[in-house]
Amino acid sequence: MDTIILWGGFALVIALLTFLNQKQMYSSRVKRAYRELRELSEQVGNEQSSAADLNRWESGLAEMEKHPNEYNKLDFEIGLRRAFVLYLERHYPQDARLPQLQEAASHRKDSVWGIKMGDYGSKK
Repeated sequence: MDTIILWGGFALVIALLTFLNQKQMYSSRVKRAYRELRELSEQVGNEQSSAADLNRWESGLAEMEKHPNEYNKLDFEIGLRRAFVLYLERHYPQDARLPQLQEAASHRKDSVWGIKMGDYGSKK
């Protein structure tokens, strides 16, 4: 009887940890950066961006890079890297980071974790 209670308690702890993991409690800075980058991406897509937005882009990207999983999710959902490249191409074409960012944006991941899904075929 004791082992059944022990295993039941263990299952409840696992279920609680799984639930808390799904909640993804992040700081207000991460949430603010998430919102900010979504808004900036929309502005780039609608061609309403301005050169003065560079500080907002850089601070939002710096915060999201501290949380790579969230950064990848956002990039997967809205094409964050591509939007930032478009922004730089429009307003700062001389930026030294641009060639490297263009290369990174051209290789879109197939999933949040970056696992390439698809037909690998034979390598003959």
